[in-house]
Amino acid sequence: MELTESLISSLLEKVEIPPAPLAGIIKAAKNDALEFAQLLIQDSYLDRDTVGELIAKQLNSTYINLSNTLFQNEVVSLLTSEIASRFCAIPLYRLGSAVTVGMATPNDPQMVAALEKLLMAPVSPVFCFRDEIDSAIKVNYQSAQNVGDLATTFDLKVFQDGQLGETALEKLLDSKPMVDLGDSIILLALKERASDIHIEPKKNELIIRFRIDGVLVDRLFLPVEMGLPLVSRYKILADIDITERRKPQDGRFSFTLPMKTLDLRVSSLPVMHGEKMVMRILGSLNGTSVLNLDKLDFSPEVLRPFKAALKHPQGILFVTGPTGSGKSTTLYAALNFINTRDINIVTIEDPVEYEVHSLNQVMVNDKVGRGFQEVLRAVLRQDPDAILVGEIRDAETARIAAQAALTGHLVLTTLHTNDAVQATTRLLDMGVERFIVAPAIIGVLGQRLLRRLCEYCKTEYQPDPDELRQYFYWKDGAAMPILYKNTGCEHCGTTGYIGRVGIHEFLRVTPQIREAILRGRDNEEIMSIAVQQGFHNMRYDGFKKALRGLTSLEEVVRATVSLEDD
Repeated sequence: MELTESLISSLLEKVEIPPAPLAGIIKAAKNDALEFAQLLIQDSYLDRDTVGELIAKQLNSTYINLSNTLFQNEVVSLLTSEIASRFCAIPLYRLGSAVTVGMATPNDPQMVAALEKLLMAPVSPVFCFRDEIDSAIKVNYQSAQNVGDLATTFDLKVFQDGQLGETALEKLLDSKPMVDLGDSIILLALKERASDIHIEPKKNELIIRFRIDGVLVDRLFLPVEMGLPLVSRYKILADIDITERRKPQDGRFSFTLPMKTLDLRVSSLPVMHGEKMVMRILGSLNGTSVLNLDKLDFSPEVLRPFKAALKHPQGILFVTGPTGSGKSTTLYAALNFINTRDINIVTIEDPVEYEVHSLNQVMVNDKVGRGFQEVLRAVLRQDPDAILVGEIRDAETARIAAQAALTGHLVLTTLHTNDAVQATTRLLDMGVERFIVAPAIIGVLGQRLLRRLCEYCKTEYQPDPDELRQYFYWKDGAAMPILYKNTGCEHCGTTGYIGRVGIHEFLRVTPQIREAILRGRDNEEIMSIAVQQGFHNMRYDGFKKALRGLTSLEEVVRATVSLEDD
């Protein structure tokens, strides 16, 4: 597709790019409109959805972001992966008699006609970027059956009889079958939206489990003999000693797809029948898309004060929640909200989870003396306007961050606390002085992730009156609200849930709360003041989203029960 002046103008209506970088991007694109668009996405000038919609408009088509759409497995399988790769097209789903197909060239009538013959159905073509299609083909043609078939190609007797010495093992780990097996497990995890991969050796089998939408599910059962070579394969990738099997080890490696590079954090642990390995998939599964606060399920009464706090020129703003609650996603969306070319933003992370062209990002490395404390001190000499500190881990880092907030910098960071109110006293527990904490904090956002109900199969129901009285202010004779429950279908793998939805609470640190912190009031008293000023907790936000049909009442109660018990 030729790069035209009209397309450049339409793209530049969405973002202001200085003349020098723009000239460099146009030159690098070599008159190719799609290459020009990809470079804008790669350099974080525009998000993938915005660019895709503009390109699709030029092609008289519709754009679908394959990272955010659902695939019907039975429709995907209508084409082989080889044919899909040859056509740079992938079937997505069936609507009526027509099959929607993601294509890099949806305006090519000959290709559409050829696909209709292969699919034996009318084709509804939509535009997708080539890297999205290539990644989708690699991911969506994976299956548990494929992984099982790969495992059967190995001579298990060699593993069982202990005939595999270190030299032979190293040779095996680099062989194509073992590389394919290791990659296929990761690709299957990506297909099923897993955040973690667990490899667990038992007495008679090797169990592969995925954490999907926060819940662990058994996914693969392989011969127990595959445990040593499979764990060793991932150890090689993570630069971990494969000869050491008696103590825990940690590492990380990158896994590259055409449209994205993912980081995997690896942890091995000796257990009774071998080594257990857990791999956490880090980073954005949506490639280099620019994160947007308005698209993260915030309720208006939470989003408004949160955005207002982000506009403060100085102060420390916390995002709290357990591991895997979406804190990094929220922080990067917050940075995108304040990011303009006239301010200097620096991030300090372990690891860098989202690579953004317009930010200055630093990855800490304790082994070379580049810890959070050391980097934060150095960053304060770099004339920053806003600083993202990935995590407050110790009193010294907390003290430096708080002092930075008092000296004209906006600091965004995370804490592991159960709720927003506890963050106001957590710094005190770490040893930071009250006279620093009270004026430094401007707000605390608490959040959790709940499983999102499947839009294809969720069903309405009227709750039992006793259930209503337990969780809602409801009296006999009042209108009965409608709630929704999970049912299960082919789209959600019979679970009734697809993806996750956030629930939030935001604590504005008002003068009254600052005074309470200075006077040493406990969490209960601070909570009382916050409630008087309009604060609502996460369970309240969760109930509202259950009433909207985004999640189930059971999910809200499950995720917030510890908050209510505290």
